[in-house]
Amino acid sequence: MEETTQQPELQHITSLTGFLEDVMRLSIYAVESGQLPAHIEMDELYRMWEIKVTHKAMLTDNDITYLQDCYQILSSQLAPITAISLRATENKYTNSGNSQMNTAAGKHVRNLWFFSFTALTMIVFTNIYQYMFETDAANIAMLNVEAFNIANYLYTFVISLIPFLYGAFGACIFTLRQAEVQLRERTFDPRRLPEYRNRLVLGTLSGGVIVLLYSSGGSEADIKITEAALGFIGGYSIDLIFSLLDRIVNTLKPAGKPTNGTPTTAPAASPKRQCEEGKNSIKESLQKMKAEHEAPPQLVPVTRKESDSVA
Repeated sequence: MEETTQQPELQHITSLTGFLEDVMRLSIYAVESGQLPAHIEMDELYRMWEIKVTHKAMLTDNDITYLQDCYQILSSQLAPITAISLRATENKYTNSGNSQMNTAAGKHVRNLWFFSFTALTMIVFTNIYQYMFETDAANIAMLNVEAFNIANYLYTFVISLIPFLYGAFGACIFTLRQAEVQLRERTFDPRRLPEYRNRLVLGTLSGGVIVLLYSSGGSEADIKITEAALGFIGGYSIDLIFSLLDRIVNTLKPAGKPTNGTPTTAPAASPKRQCEEGKNSIKESLQKMKAEHEAPPQLVPVTRKESDSVA
């Protein structure tokens, strides 16, 4: 069987040597975490490593079958940790202080840092521009009407952009927290990188959508106070916006078809009333979340057992 010339960090199970390396990764982690099954012998694995890697000799069919059994057992025993996740979080250069950041997991974290600080910087600048325009709008209008119109258009764009920026920032924070857990537990899988990037896009869009849904039924003062927080919540928890959208869709669904000329459900409400019911359901959900967040912790009384009262 031919050997591949790929770099260790890019090498997948495309050769027997790569397969042996993955089995060794899993077995060494199992030993370190105290999860090595009793019927897997490290001496046998090191013997195969000596034959295949050190002496460049061929393994027997029985050795290859043993490796396959070990891989299947260890993959099941250590799940969700896999050989790929161990490879992606592996410290290859012990003498380098920042070696973790050179792995696939480290590059993912660095990208998240960049996106987070970029979103934060844009939020700061948009808020500064919003404050400056609201403070000096009258003076600008008196001095130069054309400049005021341009600044007003830019102000409208900035106001519309802010919820999406907060959504992106919230999505970055959520993904960073997720990455921190995956790095600590060594469960980061590079194959899920498209999923993480899609999460950032969904969070950005959800941050703006939730503000649009909420602002259609509130006063202007309420919107100015809550739009930033709603954008951040929408980006941090996209499940919230999807659950709200599902509630609106269910509210706007028409009544069931009649059977034998008799309607099975009550007549459908007017479109205007359905929209109002959808807005009210959103407000009720947000108010409930706020009440649960602000509610003080409840103390549970401790009852003494009969055995405790006996001296």
